[in-house]
Amino acid sequence: MLALPAFAPAHAVLESSTPTRGAVLKEAPKEVTFEFNEAVEASFGAVRVFDTDGNQVQTGELFRPGGLNQDIGASLPADLGDGVYTATYRVVSADGHPVSGGFVFSVGKGGAATKTISELIAQNDVGKVTKAGFWLDRWVGYLAIALAVGSLVFLMGLWGPIRNRRRDLLVAGTRDTGRRAMLIVGGSVVTGFCASVLALAFQGATAAGTDFWTALKPDVMREVFDTRYGTVMAVRAGAWLALVPLVLMIPRIVRRENPGPGLLAILLALPAVVLLLTPSLAGHASTQDPTWLLLPSDIIHVAAMSVWAGGLAALVWILPVATRKIESPSDRTVVLTDFLLRFSAVALLAVILIGLSGTIQAIVEVNSFSALLDTAFGRAVLIKIILFAVLVALGAMNRKRLIPMLVARRDRRESPGGPGNEARRNLRIEVLLVSVVLAVTAALVSYPPPTAALSGPVSGSVAAGRDRLEYTIEPARVGSNEVHVYLFNDRSGAPAEIQSLEMAFSLPESDIAPIEADVRKAGPGHYVVPSAQLGVKGTWQAEAAVRLSRFNEVQATFEVPVR
Repeated sequence: MLALPAFAPAHAVLESSTPTRGAVLKEAPKEVTFEFNEAVEASFGAVRVFDTDGNQVQTGELFRPGGLNQDIGASLPADLGDGVYTATYRVVSADGHPVSGGFVFSVGKGGAATKTISELIAQNDVGKVTKAGFWLDRWVGYLAIALAVGSLVFLMGLWGPIRNRRRDLLVAGTRDTGRRAMLIVGGSVVTGFCASVLALAFQGATAAGTDFWTALKPDVMREVFDTRYGTVMAVRAGAWLALVPLVLMIPRIVRRENPGPGLLAILLALPAVVLLLTPSLAGHASTQDPTWLLLPSDIIHVAAMSVWAGGLAALVWILPVATRKIESPSDRTVVLTDFLLRFSAVALLAVILIGLSGTIQAIVEVNSFSALLDTAFGRAVLIKIILFAVLVALGAMNRKRLIPMLVARRDRRESPGGPGNEARRNLRIEVLLVSVVLAVTAALVSYPPPTAALSGPVSGSVAAGRDRLEYTIEPARVGSNEVHVYLFNDRSGAPAEIQSLEMAFSLPESDIAPIEADVRKAGPGHYVVPSAQLGVKGTWQAEAAVRLSRFNEVQATFEVPVR
């Protein structure tokens, strides 16, 4: 768990295939293989081959040609007949996001496919319900970690010392406090364990392009366990189970008279540390360069957020139970003020760590102000920043205005009154806002960071009239870039018949007008720009003018992120 994962540059890019795109073969191949530029996680029918009627013809299980992690393949039947076949792939990059594509090849006389490559790939896409379910599962998992870890820190770091100092006031509510704390932490353990197990099925559905129920099959679950994400989720589920003895000890910890929770409780709390590591190991921080900076920063971010969020929840749901049996209003002011003062110091440190670690991650992963608005990842980060600012403002109000007012009331032996009610209302609002922050985070981790797309090469495909245009830009960095463009019929897979191709690159954000590129024909449907001079960092716009005939021309536009 402490070993740093290997660096993965970005999304996987297909480098070659067997057969090649548009190949016309005299004899049927025995297999179809794909080679990528980096190791990919693949299973669950990652390679599928369709005949002209859209029926799958691949046989057996997915295999790795030569035992290489960047290659995948599927066998074909020995009696494969003449016709047009469409081979598609769906793999998961090291950054945890799916990548898909396909090509067409012919055997014998060939023919025409009834479905396009785009239509067949879309069949393997994950539905909206499954995507929403995966988001909800991640959100619930994050909430469970925050509640469990934050509540344990509250009990061990705040409750113990204050209970010792105010034993005469808190002893009456000790039993109820222990029950409420055990209910919250125990509920978090059960919920977190279930979310971890369900995440395996959701990841299987995402990788396979199927629905949740199909991914529950034993063979699919076994394959998920062999992936990086599956391993981390299995470790997380084990950590949740390891917390069960600590949950059973909570009433005893609450009743202890010494400030410390004891060596046994500390050892049993080690699974909570493992829980704090898993979001970072399963997310972008463990696969992006510089891992040595992002991974520790993300772990600190998760830990600080959990302590802060769980502590707020404990103040809202545990503290009222502890003070319920205090008869004197002035004594309630004493206890409430003690807890707020102590938590305020902890929260201040947590906010500083969250701010610093979040800034580091935003600078590295978002990389530019424009990406905050132009990318889904950036917009999610921007929402988190706004919510965090609101939370800091509420915390500052409590620290600068409400707590001093409560201290004054405590010194005058008065009831909490208006300041106490306002403090409780602010705490409830903060808990609600933190839950929204975690919901945004659950969405954020499903988007690739802008810098992942900027670490090149960049590839993709767009429609060009009735044809399909695929492109690859290498290395997608400032300076000279080599651009490959492939045009093929989206139904037959044959190279497109066009008269010429012209390309131009522009950078609107820097007011750089379109720059015409030197396009050379490299083969049927294959065009190359040997040296596209993209001399400024940013998101360039590539415009391809595809001339079909003397009087017919179609346009295709795509973005080229240049780092």
